[in-house]
Amino acid sequence: MNVPATRKDLMIVNMGPQHPSMHGVLRLIVTLDGEDVIDCEPILGYLHRGMEKIAENRTIIQYLPYVTRWDYLATMFTEAITVNGPEQLGNIQVPKRMKLKLIVEMIIDTTEVQDINYFSGLESFKEVYGILWILVPILILVLGITISVLAIVWLEREISAGIQQRIGPEYAGPFGILQALADGTKLLFKENLIPSRGDIRLFSIGPSISVISILISYSVIPFGYNFVLSDFNIGVFLWIAISSIAPIGLLMSGYGSNNKYSFLGGLRAAAQSISYEIPLTLCVLSISLRLSNSLSTVDIVDAQSKYGFWGWNLWRQPIGFIVFLISSLAECERLPFDLPEAEEELVAGYQTEYSGIRFGLFYVASYLNLLISSLFVTVLYLGGSNISIPYIFVSEFFEINKTYGVFGTTIDLFITIDLFITLAKTYFFLFVSIITRWSLPRLRMDQLLNLGWKFLLPISLERNKTKIFIDIYDMFLMVTGFMNYGQQTVRAARYIGQSFIIILSHANRLPVTIQYPYEKLITSERFRGRIHFEFDKCIACEVCVRVCPIDLPVVDWKLETDIRKKRLLNYSIDFGICIFCGNCIEYCPTNCLSMTEEYELSTYDRHELNYNQIALGRLPMSVIDDYTIRTIQIK
Repeated sequence: MNVPATRKDLMIVNMGPQHPSMHGVLRLIVTLDGEDVIDCEPILGYLHRGMEKIAENRTIIQYLPYVTRWDYLATMFTEAITVNGPEQLGNIQVPKRMKLKLIVEMIIDTTEVQDINYFSGLESFKEVYGILWILVPILILVLGITISVLAIVWLEREISAGIQQRIGPEYAGPFGILQALADGTKLLFKENLIPSRGDIRLFSIGPSISVISILISYSVIPFGYNFVLSDFNIGVFLWIAISSIAPIGLLMSGYGSNNKYSFLGGLRAAAQSISYEIPLTLCVLSISLRLSNSLSTVDIVDAQSKYGFWGWNLWRQPIGFIVFLISSLAECERLPFDLPEAEEELVAGYQTEYSGIRFGLFYVASYLNLLISSLFVTVLYLGGSNISIPYIFVSEFFEINKTYGVFGTTIDLFITIDLFITLAKTYFFLFVSIITRWSLPRLRMDQLLNLGWKFLLPISLERNKTKIFIDIYDMFLMVTGFMNYGQQTVRAARYIGQSFIIILSHANRLPVTIQYPYEKLITSERFRGRIHFEFDKCIACEVCVRVCPIDLPVVDWKLETDIRKKRLLNYSIDFGICIFCGNCIEYCPTNCLSMTEEYELSTYDRHELNYNQIALGRLPMSVIDDYTIRTIQIK
């Protein structure tokens, strides 16, 4: 049926699916006059045109450019063809109101489809996201360890400054807390020097072995309730096995440096590690087999938590606690056990030839080892996150539902409290190790080995008794022939206690350090000092300009090209601005600067300042010999 061309009020509707995947389904072109059907013409769709073959093996994103290239919505909506295609194929345009309605519906439908596709994509990448989620706790642990190391460095500097009655770091950040970060940043940009005749491979991988072996040990530390990276059945022995690898890295670094001092430092590190690894292992073995019946760090903490404060292994094995503490300090190479890097003997030991980031790795490794040792002291002997203290009902005060999460997350508030308790105990032992550094002198190598093999090893072998009196009795029976060690132990304990008392008494005193002057001081009225300059000695090096805090000296010079030297033209200092810090005088290489008399004399002649007996208040001899003069005693 043909429709007259003059009829403009007729509507032509395309009926039937036109999606390419329908493979040529019959479509109908219907002509409507209001609600009456005037004409209906059957037309095959895309059949035999090749379009359905193009879309047959493609996704919707791939075949859309073929079928919707004329559609203004193709770049916005993936379902535009199913909605807008019929109007385009039927050569009709819907009213503007209907077009806006279609756009709104397509926005809603497209959002739902995109959400479905997004979550289906997550399912397809489930394994990738699983790997990423495994890395999240590892990155959190590394970040926490890094912050802890920065805090330890700042704490050691502040405590050391207090003990030595000086002012510690105070300019890098609030209270100087960013000083360690500034030092680490400086090491990142320093040049990495490699010895010309050294073993480059051993020299390069030595620091990495030391750091990585210590970082892996943090994976078995239970920081709180269900707050451990990996709960191995052999967690404690895993720490001992992995920490034994670190001295190998030190020995490789010393050997690869081609330096006798570095090699001696590496040998000392290996010998020291072997000597104190055995007593430390025996201490862990006695706790695992006799007290906890498990090698898991989580089980060891749980075994101590059953009996509260008096269930800590500290009370059950006090001698073992002392042996473990001494052995852990020796493993960390802290004073008085810092023989592998003794400055007075080996320059810097195995670190002598290192610079830049490699030196920074050794620096970080030492503090990482100190932190992990303090954490294991807390876990093995102080109950970990257990805070059961007699007469203080802390457990009732912190009675919190363990299923409660902060802000609806899976992070437990109880974990935060446990973490705080664990770190508080850990930092207490860090404080003890820092105090020990400034209290005790360095041991000799023979004294260090004798302490490990002849004293700590016999004690650790007989440490399995739980009663302290039986433990001490068997200890002295084991060291028959070395009875003098008992007297030496008592004497050493007394001396160590006295040194701790002296050190702690100095910590309360005010610092006596004179701060560097950054502004002009108000001098006395009798001050007449000035800087004297000798023109002939000056070589125009401008060292005084660089060391002056206010850049005060003015040096004018000219380069003599024939002799390639500087010739001084003028030198001046404005004494109205000078703060008289004396840096220019101290650093001048030719001593052309000197300070005159700072104060005017109280007499016109310097010789008048030499006091004799008369000037000191005594009578002259001629007066004393006169018999007419008698001394009168007033009663």
